[in-house]
Amino acid sequence: MYRLFSRHYGRVLPLRGYTPSTTLHYKPQIFVRRNGTATSPNVGGGGGREGATPEDDLPWYHPRWRRALASLIVGIKLLAFTHLVVSKVFIISQCEGPSMLPTLPTSGSVVVNNLYSRGRGVKVGDLIAAHRPDDMDVMLLKRVIGMPGDYVVVDPMAAGRGEETMMVRVPDGHCWIAGDNLSHSIDSRFYGPVPLALVMGKVVAQVAGGRRWFTDPFTEVSKRD
Repeated sequence: MYRLFSRHYGRVLPLRGYTPSTTLHYKPQIFVRRNGTATSPNVGGGGGREGATPEDDLPWYHPRWRRALASLIVGIKLLAFTHLVVSKVFIISQCEGPSMLPTLPTSGSVVVNNLYSRGRGVKVGDLIAAHRPDDMDVMLLKRVIGMPGDYVVVDPMAAGRGEETMMVRVPDGHCWIAGDNLSHSIDSRFYGPVPLALVMGKVVAQVAGGRRWFTDPFTEVSKRD
């Protein structure tokens, strides 16, 4: 109890019944406040030891290499967190080409929500980003026309050309996609249904070439902002 009381106040208290010659001596402890100051007279003078530096009495002091290592660890954690957000949450992607006119301009940027990867939560009418089935190095942005089990028209423009139209059933684990500008779009009419495993995410917003959220994909163009 005496030691605890002496440590708290950082000084020696005489005990009742003891003469000064029998007074217990206890070395004051160092108490570092949050602002980095200390309550002990030993701080700043090396504790009275010959050749000691002021940092020797600071419990929070670390050599330079330890501080550099701590900064490196923080940087690695920040990079890992950034990679997690980009790969699993959101990513801004550049889109080019006339296939999505008039919904999207020929050049602009969109926000892709990767939480919808592999087709999770994707429905008919959504805009998606996916790998092209016949060329995995190509990323495409199209609209979902049919989900597994739906029947879709292979080429809606065939009737306008006087050709016979044909309907197909979208197989399980696939989706049928097409561009809004059919005359300038290479889509499922050419390479067939797209596996849902190739879906990278759902396009939720446009950030360049016009700013808006895609909340209702079937809204008429004339009613859009």
